[in-house]
Amino acid sequence: MKKFYDFIYWLFMTFCKMLFILSICTTSYVVFCRYILSKTPRWGEQAILICMVYMALISASLAIRTDKHIRVVLIQYVFPSSVREKAMSILHGLSQISIFAFSLFMIIYGFQFTQLMMKSRMSGLGVPNSVLYASVPAAGVCMLLMQSERFILFASKLMGKTIPGYENGLSKE
Repeated sequence: MKKFYDFIYWLFMTFCKMLFILSICTTSYVVFCRYILSKTPRWGEQAILICMVYMALISASLAIRTDKHIRVVLIQYVFPSSVREKAMSILHGLSQISIFAFSLFMIIYGFQFTQLMMKSRMSGLGVPNSVLYASVPAAGVCMLLMQSERFILFASKLMGKTIPGYENGLSKE
């Protein structure tokens, strides 16, 4: 199981790196054309926008796996030490469910919104606007995949079991 999720993580990370490189190359080309050739390509801005949106949303799933997403840790100090571990376990479970629900929300409503945008076109690229908005359900699927690993590990911990490869928990890359 760990090898599967490591591969998925690597795949998402590689995709984000490629988008970043493509964004840098496109930006450099647009700047070169604008200031050296005095003619800006119409498609440059939209291409960079698509790269940045996909990269930002897909990389959010990477933060879920490595547990580097934004959260409030201060609340754990509100509980007395006698119930702190139990309360934090409950809050951790609620956060797992919340991320899972948000991922489903992104998939369902992102897909519906993508369908709505099929008929309009991006002016510079000439592709449907749905290409840009498809990043939302795609990111939802990525988040769901990364969250499923966390959910499986959380459930196995509650049952007192250890899954092979996860003896030390998830790696904090």
